Amino acid sequence: MLPYTIDDAITDPLTCSVEVTIDFGGQKRWLFFATPQLLASAGDFVPGTQVRFHLGEPHMIVVSELTETVIEAVLRDLWEVGCLARHTAPLEQ
Repeated sequence: MLPYTIDDAITDPLTCSVEVTIDFGGQKRWLFFATPQLLASAGDFVPGTQVRFHLGEPHMIVVSELTETVIEAVLRDLWEVGCLARHTAPLEQ
């Protein structure tokens, strides 16, 4: 597993989001984790409705509860199956 940092505080495991930076040996990339509850309260509305929508991004991971343990497990699983890089975006500095 590559070194990573959780860049934001986990303020509420059910309704928050955090960004994570991963060091790919000199190249830093990032992804973010969010919960369904957060997504239900943010984002654009479908025109003429009160329905929220989000365009899925490869570097967006949705989990039902956000903890350091969950983040570690998801990152480790993505790493082990060889698709961690695909689910991150370059970090522009």
